[in-house]
Amino acid sequence: MFEFLGCPIVVPPEQMSAIVRTESSANPYAIGIVGHYLSRQPSNENEALAVVTALKDGDYNYSVGLSQINKINFYRYLSFSKLFDKCSNLLAGSKILKACYERLKDWGQAYSCYYSGDSITGFKHGYVAKVKQNYTKPILQVVAIPSASSAPIKLISRKNKNSNDESLVKPPSLKQRRLNASLSSIDS
Repeated sequence: MFEFLGCPIVVPPEQMSAIVRTESSANPYAIGIVGHYLSRQPSNENEALAVVTALKDGDYNYSVGLSQINKINFYRYLSFSKLFDKCSNLLAGSKILKACYERLKDWGQAYSCYYSGDSITGFKHGYVAKVKQNYTKPILQVVAIPSASSAPIKLISRKNKNSNDESLVKPPSLKQRRLNASLSSIDS
């Protein structure tokens, strides 16, 4: 067992740091959607869970969190409430990477497997080169929490630039923000 960002993982921290830099740029609330992108990334766990809830209702292929765990791996590694939990997400990602490495016995092929499920596609799409580049950087020490924003989060198609963007998460109203602020001061 190893440790990375204060969490237990099952691969060397250098490997996981390279994956996290490549996958999410150390953003714990990152959400990647195949064929689409978000107008902005969620800035907190509640926003992130709201986006995932909206994506679940559609037929989207998406990945979440620091390690960008794909939805097909949720049932095996993560419960819905733990998708954006730093340690749960990192442990899940490290287990996936370890399984790839144990099967392929080569880190480059394991990176490709992590990316696509096979040992070749990650090389063709440049993913393996990006991970190897990030491997040369210092091990991450902190996560990158995005700045709060009142802008809605919209789902935008990469293929059809003229399509209407679907608003997944609307910003809270002024009344909701004030209520949340007063409730959080009670918790403190």
